Amino acid sequence: MCRSVQSYAWGTADYLHSVIEPLTGSWPVPTMAMGAGATCVRRWREQYGEFMADEPTKWSELRTQARPTTAFTVTRHISRVAAIFDAAPIGVGVWSMDGELLHANPVLCDLLAGARSELVGRLFEEFIRLDEAAGIRNLVRDLWLGTRNYFECDFRCTRPSGREHWVRTYVSPVYGPGGEPEYLVSHIFSFGRRGSEEDMTSRLTNDTPVMLWVTDEHGIPRSGNKKSFEFLGLPPSSSELRRALFERIHPEDYESARAGLIEHIRRREAFEFTARSRRADGEWRWLHHRAEPIRGEDGSFEGYAGASFDVTDAEQMRRELDEIRRLFQSVTDAGPIAVLRTDAAGNVTYANGRWADILDDPEARLRETSWRSILVPEHVEEIIRRSLESIESGEPFVMRVRAVDPMKLAPNSSGLGSGQYWGELRVAPVFDEDGNHDGFVATLTDVSSEVAADTRADRLARVLDAGSDFLLIAERNGAISYVNDAALETLGVRPADSLAGRETPYFLMDVLDADSFEFFHEVVEPVLVEAGIWRGELTLRDRSGSLIPVSALILAQPNEAGRVDSISIVARDITDLKDAERRMRELATHDYLTGLPNRVLLYDRLEQALARFHRHQRPVALMYLDLDRFKPVNDEFGHHVGDAVLCQISDRIHAIIRETDTAARIGGDEFAVLVEGVEDLGSLELVASRLIEAISAPIQVDELIASVGVSIGVVIANEHCAEADALMALADSAMYEAKAKGRGRYELVIPNGGLRHPSGGAFRE
Repeated sequence: MCRSVQSYAWGTADYLHSVIEPLTGSWPVPTMAMGAGATCVRRWREQYGEFMADEPTKWSELRTQARPTTAFTVTRHISRVAAIFDAAPIGVGVWSMDGELLHANPVLCDLLAGARSELVGRLFEEFIRLDEAAGIRNLVRDLWLGTRNYFECDFRCTRPSGREHWVRTYVSPVYGPGGEPEYLVSHIFSFGRRGSEEDMTSRLTNDTPVMLWVTDEHGIPRSGNKKSFEFLGLPPSSSELRRALFERIHPEDYESARAGLIEHIRRREAFEFTARSRRADGEWRWLHHRAEPIRGEDGSFEGYAGASFDVTDAEQMRRELDEIRRLFQSVTDAGPIAVLRTDAAGNVTYANGRWADILDDPEARLRETSWRSILVPEHVEEIIRRSLESIESGEPFVMRVRAVDPMKLAPNSSGLGSGQYWGELRVAPVFDEDGNHDGFVATLTDVSSEVAADTRADRLARVLDAGSDFLLIAERNGAISYVNDAALETLGVRPADSLAGRETPYFLMDVLDADSFEFFHEVVEPVLVEAGIWRGELTLRDRSGSLIPVSALILAQPNEAGRVDSISIVARDITDLKDAERRMRELATHDYLTGLPNRVLLYDRLEQALARFHRHQRPVALMYLDLDRFKPVNDEFGHHVGDAVLCQISDRIHAIIRETDTAARIGGDEFAVLVEGVEDLGSLELVASRLIEAISAPIQVDELIASVGVSIGVVIANEHCAEADALMALADSAMYEAKAKGRGRYELVIPNGGLRHPSGGAFRE
């Protein structure tokens, strides 16, 4: 129950109590002190232990049981409190503990569409759902025993038109001087559609894409939303959430997070951590858990409210990026280019190992020194000027400089001195996430040692040959000049210098599929010319012609004039990742048990069908199916038999409907069928009748025979109702009417149609 309704309910009750107490000498309180409650329970168990063992089948049978009598009499005080109840703007009913209506205020009389004289004496059980009678009987017994201070249930009212209207009522006992319940008071605070207050809270809780849970004061999960139970593969009523949610964490991740988690719980502080957890299908998923303390109105700590987010994709991407970063850091460290990173003040914060070769000093340490120390003074002013321009434009710049080893002798005035050399300096500005200048990245190439650089590049290539990633180098005309062993073995591509029995070299178009090749020309090439680097996904063809999705990094290699001479491609096979993505999409849109589309996919197709209805007047009908007698199958034979029954029922539905129709499982034992293009109402009735007949046939699971039925609500879209939610609500309402009329039948609705069918189903407004 949402907090706003609770506050209003108890606030109204407090007001009534303050007025009634002086009149009656007792409180009709919805709560009872623990001491009095315990005394009442002990007295009841001592005197009526036999009654507790003999459970009646109906609430009305409670009237035949003996109960203690007191001097407190309801009839003596009913005239005093009636005026107060009659003035209340809510529906109030006074009931005997046997469930007989003693008094109804005007609001309740209006809700029940009857005069008070006609209503007094009727039993509470006449206004509840038959399938809830047993549960409500137990709730009433809890009130008698003092183990519960109120309960809520659905209450059947009557609209002025005579149609049923279900609302929520809250029932609390009134205790006499002896501390025992003497009569019951029911309150109806909201007169809207049944469940309207709970629907939004339920949707926010259960339809959210994250797992929500609540713990006790020890940090142990006690309850969770539907997403939590679906992830763990548990039924919503399961008590295994405590054991399953955190005990399925990967041992390695749990050990790393355990100490900090215990400390946060000890301090009753918010906590968060990321760890792998085993999903119901056995797959390890990365979950990020966050929890905030829950405190009562008095500030006392009650536990945690937490959420768990599936961050597997982000974690995998982060790890891939880390791996690529490590790969290119190793390339940078082992490559022929000296790379430097400075802060905004010009101090060196990173320098790769190539500087040791350029400066001819194995012990070179450039960090925390100024970039000016490695260049001759004549270049400093120009570099500063061009650096300021690059900050404004965001573009890198290139220039030739004379560099010097700061650990050796300074240059003399005659030209190149000891420790000096010519290098090609490339400088690019770096900006933080807010767009503020954060320093520079600079590369310096010793143009006098190109041969040595080529040798080191060959060594790097040999290292990359041992990897599983594909490495290719393509020249300006697209001809492939280098491939590593992985590309040679999987893609079957040979470099131009090792061709045997082939007149023309391999080109990029021989490796990329048609769509990727077109994308390369239209998108990738302009980016390489402009930025020199591109990251993204492409599709390669292997030697057999099969397609391989890859995550690719492409680097442009420009010449001295700045034109791209060649490109280097590092590509990783992500077939498994794509398969996992497809599986995730399938799980997100299909029921895991039956394989039928779920509510999400049904709504998507229903919206598309209604769009066609609006454009082309293509007929649309929606059937809402709810199984009859399915719960006894689960209770008697177990959930594994129930699951098998649901699977066979989904197969029977598929056998009845057309291939163009959509059958979906939208709840535990609820299904829906979307039908398009059928203008003949008789055809829809035939489909509904055949579904009832097929589903009602006995179902064999191993050696067991299960029998279920189905009630169906059918609605046809027209100009009066052509919205998905409205159609679903009408179909659901029609299904409940079919159940109310005996089950195993259908009710067919044409909004504002006013038709009635003479046989098994009915057209109704």
